[in-house]
Amino acid sequence: MSKTKDLTKLSVTQLKQFLTSFDVVMSDFDGVVWQIDHPIANAFESLATLQKMGKQVYLVTNNSTRDSSAFSKLARHASLDISPDHVINTIKVIIWYLKKINFQDEVFAIVSNVARKQLIEAGIKLVEDPKFFADNQTATVNEVIDRPSVKAVIVDFDVTVNWMKLALAISCLERKDVLYIVGIMDNWINIKTSPKINILGPGPYIHIISSQTERKPIVCGKPSSILKDYIFDKCNVTDPRRCLFIGDSSDQDMQFASMCGFTKLFVSTGVDTLEKAQKQEDSCPDYYLPTLGQLFAAVEDLQNLCATIKN
Repeated sequence: MSKTKDLTKLSVTQLKQFLTSFDVVMSDFDGVVWQIDHPIANAFESLATLQKMGKQVYLVTNNSTRDSSAFSKLARHASLDISPDHVINTIKVIIWYLKKINFQDEVFAIVSNVARKQLIEAGIKLVEDPKFFADNQTATVNEVIDRPSVKAVIVDFDVTVNWMKLALAISCLERKDVLYIVGIMDNWINIKTSPKINILGPGPYIHIISSQTERKPIVCGKPSSILKDYIFDKCNVTDPRRCLFIGDSSDQDMQFASMCGFTKLFVSTGVDTLEKAQKQEDSCPDYYLPTLGQLFAAVEDLQNLCATIKN
């Protein structure tokens, strides 16, 4: 298994050494602790146990279809006490970035309704989506012509994306001073069922916008330098080597963890296999578990272990 260590094969003493090697835990959500509409068995409980050991726990996800409070509630229902401040998703990072550069102008956003609400609540001025007039082509065309007030275009996951939204985004981005910001860029969203399901992601319509405008977007999801900057600015990470990053994807989670200098733990309950993650140096995990719920499966006295690690 290359240099990847299988945590299920460690002795209790070796597991203790592993558990004392980090102070901060950052975990992906979908495919690690959650699967479509239900929690993955004992995964939240494993994070809760790490929390009892004194570890700071964060959820880091490219999923913007829920806000931080919704993620927090799902975690609490499954025993993990995590505040919205410890939930990081693409829209939260985009808001942070816009405030960091003191952006004050209007934005056209191709995002979910939940993300749109978050942007508005953060004080981001959004223009209305373009309207279609079935009996008036001139009015429809006017809706997708460049709007000079728009100084940024944000693109993330949006189930209602259509020709009009793409056309307006492209029109605005013809002006090179307009910021082009994206969150998740996946071509496919993989759902690990039996058999595995692939659902079209936002990547294809982002590629359309990028190719038609010849613009390279500012990426704020995993893996990106903007997200890295956010984490080191907002989260209590003083030594990246003492941060454990848990994920199920090689291209997103493992590569992002490498970018940040974090210790990498790969679980195979999500989109990728361990074999795929091990193919490249920057995605090869340091540790492996078939499922996060197995982290403490071999420990007989969990309460005593928690006390030992915390002290």
